[in-house]
Amino acid sequence: MREGLPHIVLSGFNEKEKFRSKSIGRNPEIPIQDRHSHGVGILTSYNEAISQGNSRKQATVSITSESGIYLEVISVPSCQLQLDSLDTTKSYSLKSLHIEGDREIAVIFVPDNKRQDFSNKLVAYLNPEKDVINKKTSIASPKNRKLIDSIEQIRLASLRSFWTDKPSTYPRNDQEIIWWEVWVNWSDKAGTPLEIANNLAERIGAETTQSYLTFFKTAVFLIKCSAEQLQSAPELIGNLSELRRAQASPNISITLGATDQHELATNLHQRTTFTTSSKTSVCILDTGINYNNPLLSLTCSRDKSDCWDASWQHFDMYGSGTAYNDHGSRQAGLVLYGLELQELLFSNGSFIAPYHIESARIFPQVGVNDPKLYGAVTVDTANKIEITNPDWNRVYSMAVTAEPSGPTGYPSSWSAEIDYFTSGYQDEKQRLFIISAGNNQTLTPHTDYWDQVNLSEIEDPAQSWNALTVGACTFLTTIDDPTFNNWSAFAHPGDISPSSRSSLQWAWRKQAPYKPEVVAEGGNRLLSPNRQELSDADCVSLLTTSGRSSGLLLETTKDTSAASGIVSRDAGILTSEYPNFWPETIRGLMVHSANWTNQMFSRYGLLQKEHNSTTAKETMLRTVGHGVIDIDKARHSADNLLTLISQEQIQPFTKDPGKESKATDAKLNEMMLYELPWPIEILQSLQDTNVKLKVTLSYFIEPNPGRKGYRSRYSYQSHGLRFEVIRPEQSLPNFKKFVNGLTTEDGEDYSGPEGDNSGWHFGPQLRKRGSIHSDYWQGDAAQLAKMNYIAVYPVGGWWKYKTSGESWRKNARFSLIVTIEAPEEVSDVAVDIYTPVQTLVDLSVSV
Repeated sequence: MREGLPHIVLSGFNEKEKFRSKSIGRNPEIPIQDRHSHGVGILTSYNEAISQGNSRKQATVSITSESGIYLEVISVPSCQLQLDSLDTTKSYSLKSLHIEGDREIAVIFVPDNKRQDFSNKLVAYLNPEKDVINKKTSIASPKNRKLIDSIEQIRLASLRSFWTDKPSTYPRNDQEIIWWEVWVNWSDKAGTPLEIANNLAERIGAETTQSYLTFFKTAVFLIKCSAEQLQSAPELIGNLSELRRAQASPNISITLGATDQHELATNLHQRTTFTTSSKTSVCILDTGINYNNPLLSLTCSRDKSDCWDASWQHFDMYGSGTAYNDHGSRQAGLVLYGLELQELLFSNGSFIAPYHIESARIFPQVGVNDPKLYGAVTVDTANKIEITNPDWNRVYSMAVTAEPSGPTGYPSSWSAEIDYFTSGYQDEKQRLFIISAGNNQTLTPHTDYWDQVNLSEIEDPAQSWNALTVGACTFLTTIDDPTFNNWSAFAHPGDISPSSRSSLQWAWRKQAPYKPEVVAEGGNRLLSPNRQELSDADCVSLLTTSGRSSGLLLETTKDTSAASGIVSRDAGILTSEYPNFWPETIRGLMVHSANWTNQMFSRYGLLQKEHNSTTAKETMLRTVGHGVIDIDKARHSADNLLTLISQEQIQPFTKDPGKESKATDAKLNEMMLYELPWPIEILQSLQDTNVKLKVTLSYFIEPNPGRKGYRSRYSYQSHGLRFEVIRPEQSLPNFKKFVNGLTTEDGEDYSGPEGDNSGWHFGPQLRKRGSIHSDYWQGDAAQLAKMNYIAVYPVGGWWKYKTSGESWRKNARFSLIVTIEAPEEVSDVAVDIYTPVQTLVDLSVSV
């Protein structure tokens, strides 16, 4: 059997078709209120709020050009507010939305000259002569009923109204001094947000910084003051959107200790070959890398290093008498050597380094950064690195996380800036970011490690949609250190690493991506004989490079930092081997190749007994993701393992001719239909043989970071994509009708999809979270022979709506990866599904 074959990249075998969604969204019912008492009550509360606002505004003069009043609109219990009606742009605008208990609370801005507009809606609601007749039922209902009946109360907004972080993180008293993240609506035409920041700071006697972030229609800056000082901000700033607590210093997990000899490192250095002409790099955003360590010096150098602050040293010097933190150097060793360093040190074989390592220092030598926005620090440093070699293909690796201050799973300024940077919004250059999930620092021997992982929530900024988030698993259970006689491994081999984190308890779990997407070796813990103590001994940690230039050049490391280093190495290998593959494709290949270990499948079996199958699968996805990457499968195909790759783009949204310039929402536009080159005859000959089909769809989104609830039109993602595969017994016309709403408009009967859709592991409902969707089907080869049609189609996002300006015109890139896996032999005959497909593709190219 041939192995190591290149993946087959498809050109063609698809066509675009006009598209309309078939799904019909359902919103919770809005209770019918007593028109008079409810309407009068809401109108009274509205007028009282306006009157209170007038009294408060008399003593202030607005900093911004627009002057108005902020109001809180509170929903009736268990009911969604009508966000579309609360954000009319011309009259009043929605600033934020959060949930308290069973109520939604929206903050809206009402300009001074538009106050009557909302009153008019209430007056129309109360007037029976304005009733609206339902055409289907002929029943009359008050005008604006859904909007008004969903509201329980309107009141003047306070400073706390703009708080979108965890309620418990709000200042304990009005005099407590903290750094605030101030979020404002913004546009490029408005100039720099620093003008507002400086004016606000001067007016209220606060401190500010010269750092800020800008997103799509959003800017963020920092103010240091008390709540008492900031109380007047809603009256001073007419475009205030939300307030959050500025992020605390990120928590880096570091294991000290070293075990090895300088001679081994020097010998390996002499056996290492590096191609200086390589245009692939893994850039490590961390504490800096000691490129003078002989194990790192061939791939990293001063010319490949930079710092966020130009006055910082590139790395900390051991024994210099100042602080020493070599976390970045330890990451570099894993990125370069992975799990092979021990074997390489004690062998005589050669080692080839296929990519550069770049060092981007984002931490100072002493103390922590000023509370500047970590998104700006991260991306500004990455931009510095790109200046020297702008044409390199880079993988960004960051094992730095912080405990989230806001609702877990929600985008933060940090994670949103990474999404913004990776999406290519500013320069049309997409980038691959790999981030560790964060570590549980409070492990206890008294609780099952699986439960501890499930209760430890993934940290900021690893909730980034575009980044590949890495958790930790472990196979390290051997105890060869006599110091730990009679101790035992805490985690079973092939299971989650005890210190890893999950997204199972995220507050935003229903909408957030599955995180981590993959796991890698992160070391284990040892449990004492009396089961009262845990140890992170060297024997269950990973060997790597230290931050020293001589002497003890090796160190140990562990946890999700180590795991993200290993996955970054996989990404570097793939990027160097396939320089024309998009970052979306590299990310997709790694997830596509990943599988659960036997121990993970055992966990899944236990969860199925305790819960239903859907809950068990989601628990696994939010704990171990898609499992452990198989780098060989990610790199190459084989005779019995065929991988097809398509890099394409569609325009998800459009407007009708003549309406392009009107302030109306766009509509869904087109889909891509694939008729894949399929080894039909070979598959048919393998009847009664079990085979596997795996499909992965990978794309990047543009973020909309403001916390407006992230539902309906206010979604975080710019767009979404989905895939569907034709069923074994489904005709092509029926498949098109099943996927595309336009195909059922020809008058022909459609009673639902034909054929059986069983065999998929996750299914279309579970696989739809985030911006990477992966699933696999197992069944008879003769059935798979009929499954060669795949549709990729769009779903909604903020690009679609009129508030996005011209974003509806944009194209969306995606990578579709499809693999067929068959046994190597059937009845002692070698199986070759690769050659017939390669022949079909070559013939298509020649034609």
